[in-house]
Amino acid sequence: MQNNSLLEGVINSYDDRIQKIQTAFQSSENITESTHLIFANVQNSLNNLKKEREILNSKLSEAMAKNGSLRKKDYNLMMSDVLNLFNKKELETERQFFYFIEELKEATQSLKNSLLDIKDVNSQQTSEKITIIKEQVAQITKLQGSRKETVIKSFTDFQQMHNRIILNLEDLLKKGDNVQVKDIKLIKNKIIREIN
Repeated sequence: MQNNSLLEGVINSYDDRIQKIQTAFQSSENITESTHLIFANVQNSLNNLKKEREILNSKLSEAMAKNGSLRKKDYNLMMSDVLNLFNKKELETERQFFYFIEELKEATQSLKNSLLDIKDVNSQQTSEKITIIKEQVAQITKLQGSRKETVIKSFTDFQQMHNRIILNLEDLLKKGDNVQVKDIKLIKNKIIREIN
């Protein structure tokens, strides 16, 4: 009878250890999934913004060429420095997201390695390791939260700047055949100030 309760205690202890390991491992998987999802969404959004910008820029170039104010080639040359500045700002925003994702990947991989190390230790060490892993999960979650806020603010700022610039370009397009080179120069200077 005593052997049964001892055996049950060992089995329950073992089951408890497995459950704790599974919970910690699932936490690391959730962190990985959420970072991939965030990065994919940002990539999609940046691509959509870029397409919108390119379409609008092309329409403006067409309008200028159509009314004889400026050849497409000259318009593209005039706007090239604006587009280059904008692309740099976009790359900077994207790079911040990339670094954020890489930091989280490294932290998550470290967590997974810690989890895999548990199988090679005795039950006393397992409890200590599980405590350390829980602390790692808490640190990763905290890191993810604070860095995510910073990175999302960077993206939101970029998106708002993009929207203001798009509105300016759309206003030019509304002029239709009346849009002139001086209008393009004014908007170009305004956009450069906005980007810097």
